[in-house]
Amino acid sequence: MSGNGVRPICRAELSGRGWTPWAEGTGESAIDKIWWAARVLHFPKLNVSCWFDGSDLVGIEHWGYRQPQWCMRKKPADWQPLLDVYRLAREEEKLAAIERFQAGAQARALQRLIQASEKRRRARGAESGQPERALVGLLRANPRGTGTRASTLQPV
Repeated sequence: MSGNGVRPICRAELSGRGWTPWAEGTGESAIDKIWWAARVLHFPKLNVSCWFDGSDLVGIEHWGYRQPQWCMRKKPADWQPLLDVYRLAREEEKLAAIERFQAGAQARALQRLIQASEKRRRARGAESGQPERALVGLLRANPRGTGTRASTLQPV
């Protein structure tokens, strides 16, 4: 028992008592299907992720140096699946967040490319070259990097 009177949860205690048996692999999708209102908290120092529905612990996943295992609380008798409208809206939000992240990463990579080419050009003492000018023009025309892919960027 720890100092504040709260006992740590033992893996053996969870099996039975309203919890599913421990399963191999990652359980993120399985837990999200049943406990769709739950939010995940990752604890990297403990190599564990926990899902909470309000203040109730509803899912645990062990990962990292351990064998990947997970278990979750059994679904209640009055359980209803997430409506398709809300599920699709969540998926769109996740895709939009991924696209924003990728656009930011591409913009930063393009900025580093421009800075490196400018540094090389100054080091060689050459006059400004056409490919660098085209990249600078592209960055000024589209500073956030949205709508462009690295494979489509070609010097003009």
